[in-house]
Amino acid sequence: MPASEIEFAFDLKTAVAAANRWAKRGHHREMFADAAGEKRFSEVDTSARCAARANRLLGRLQANAPGIAAGITREFRKSLGSKSARAVITTETVSDALLERIIGKTRDFQFIEFLERAVFVSKSVGRIVSKLPGGRLSYGTGFMVSPRLLMTNHHVLPSVAVAAQSSIEFDFQKDRRGQNVAIRPFKLDPSAFFLNDKKLDFALVAVSPDDQGRPLADYQWCPLHNDPGKIVTGEPINIIQHPKGELKQVVIRDNRLLDSLGGTDLFYHYEADTEPGSSGSPVFNDQWEVIALHHSGVPKQNKKGELLDVDGKVWKNGSDPSRLDWVANEGVRISKLVDFISNATVSRSVKPLLREFLDARPPAEFEPSTKIINKPNAESTDGKETRIPSEVNCSGTGTMTLTVPLQITLSFGNSDSSSPMKVAIDGNTFGGNQTAVDGVLEKVEPDPGDPDYEHRPGYDEHFLGFDVPFPKLTNALRSKAYAVNGKAGDDARLIRYHHFSLIFNKSRKLAFVAGVNYDPTPKCQHPRDKEGDKWYYDPRIMPEKELQAGEDLYAQNPLDRGHLVRRADAGWGATPHEAKLANDDTFHFTNCAPQHEITNQGITKQAPPGLKLWGNLEEYIVRQGKMDRRKICIFNGPVFRTSDRRYRGVNIPKEFWKVIVFESDDGEPRAAAFVLTQAELIEDLKEEFEVGEYKAVQVRLRDLESKTKLDFGPFRKWDALEKDGAEESFTGDVPAVVLESLSNVLL
Repeated sequence: MPASEIEFAFDLKTAVAAANRWAKRGHHREMFADAAGEKRFSEVDTSARCAARANRLLGRLQANAPGIAAGITREFRKSLGSKSARAVITTETVSDALLERIIGKTRDFQFIEFLERAVFVSKSVGRIVSKLPGGRLSYGTGFMVSPRLLMTNHHVLPSVAVAAQSSIEFDFQKDRRGQNVAIRPFKLDPSAFFLNDKKLDFALVAVSPDDQGRPLADYQWCPLHNDPGKIVTGEPINIIQHPKGELKQVVIRDNRLLDSLGGTDLFYHYEADTEPGSSGSPVFNDQWEVIALHHSGVPKQNKKGELLDVDGKVWKNGSDPSRLDWVANEGVRISKLVDFISNATVSRSVKPLLREFLDARPPAEFEPSTKIINKPNAESTDGKETRIPSEVNCSGTGTMTLTVPLQITLSFGNSDSSSPMKVAIDGNTFGGNQTAVDGVLEKVEPDPGDPDYEHRPGYDEHFLGFDVPFPKLTNALRSKAYAVNGKAGDDARLIRYHHFSLIFNKSRKLAFVAGVNYDPTPKCQHPRDKEGDKWYYDPRIMPEKELQAGEDLYAQNPLDRGHLVRRADAGWGATPHEAKLANDDTFHFTNCAPQHEITNQGITKQAPPGLKLWGNLEEYIVRQGKMDRRKICIFNGPVFRTSDRRYRGVNIPKEFWKVIVFESDDGEPRAAAFVLTQAELIEDLKEEFEVGEYKAVQVRLRDLESKTKLDFGPFRKWDALEKDGAEESFTGDVPAVVLESLSNVLL
């Protein structure tokens, strides 16, 4: 049987169009090259793109190299005569000197994570193999952009028919020893999702999860977003590809973005080594964010517009495309692709996959968050997972940086204050007359400087820059709320702590509602204390042990002390001391609710999917949209029912609710409400309570008001489920959305 004829994804019309665009931009490229050579960095691209890029890179430096960032920020403020602690670069203030500091001097110094991120994102890239008529095979490149969807070029997958005869091969590469890795093929599934466009030269297609080897999830994904400031002309680019259908290869850093085409066109021009078969490769910046979809080389032309080969002769149509003299490359801008796809009309059945793509964030392993340590040690012998911050970074005299995965032990010697602090890192001990970071190893305890609780600022209604009032009690509930010092009025019923407040139900011995201001990018975040949790009665609510559900409720049973305001949501601040005070205040019994241990431990592997979703809702919303890492206000509480089971003098709630308020990308207030419940409570409105299949459900604010008898005020008009078209995502005839994954959340 004759061998299959091999073809490489190549489209002549695309290449000619790229060459024509290249020819028209010669003068602009010369100007940019001259500007870069003379260090006129503010002229290498448009002022808006330069300002956006400078802000983005400065933010990255602040996270990775605070010393460098602080120096640049001081210089910038000084040049403006500004006393502001936060410098925001605008089109009016961007300068050559500033851009040289941020882009020029730092771009060749890479943190070691550069290599780790490269390896990580490379997992998402594979070789596309298409079976064509006549026994022919065509090769291209593609990459995962969400847990189920793959992106490549239109000229690689021009139709559903071709996609149905195609597969993506992962691990077509060698390992660090030079040995071939076992290839894992996955069939493409255009029946589940398929969207392409010839002008933008992209194809977005579902990948079948069925495979006999490694699961599809092992190959990760590179989310696409239209955030500004990812790159400017002159910066390095990186491409991971399968040139000519060969083993996976990478070109890094010795390549540059040559032309942004004014920042308004559909395309970028850049220098890099590519070949036919590289079509559909992701083009990355130095932070390994996808900036473009590679779709064609730019062939050299003569004055007549004819294409030339490597010998300087006219290339004839039908000749080997690898003989073309390629002078540059062209890719489709990711921001243009995302804008087009987000406005595409698709059938209702495939909307969940489209939303999953649009809402995709980097896999948890790719983003710095927390490090899980499974190995028991001398201080923790129960073998349970312990979460510590991947970085604790506080400026000033209390500076402390913890870098994992190093085992770090802090030793403060004897009780004598003159004893030097010793630091052991991976068994090596270092010492000196250093001062311990304020409160880092102290046990949890209420603010010793405010024993009468008179100076707790509480929840801040203006935290988001617009008024987010604390939920109010209706007339039916007001008499059941505890009023501090017997005073009257809603203010007396609002019990304040550091960064959060709550309203306490004296008849149920639990809070009606607890609300917290959450800053996801604080100067300091308090780590979880190693010595375990210790809970406290609030002395303002008397008699303490009669009105507050305390230790007796949780002894020798599967009930956990569940935080209403999470420790991690409140435990932040401008100083380590402030972060610790807020962290410790969450351990008051007033902020505690009895939850079955399975409910409360929703982050563990054995927990049902609905509970895992519940534990990640806040962080998911924080990371969505253009306002990445946005501040939010979070309100939590139990659903009180007369039928709740009574146990040790306390009626145990069956359901819990959560409301999150934030500023949307369009600058408007937005709210989303959720309920943690059993599936039966939604489907059949049954009242039985068993520890079973919990579901996280997004509900309308007006329905949550009816369920809780609380008044959420303006939240109702901010509700995401009241937007036009939201009803398309409702589960059956019930005005709610059962969350099978975080991508089902409507914002």
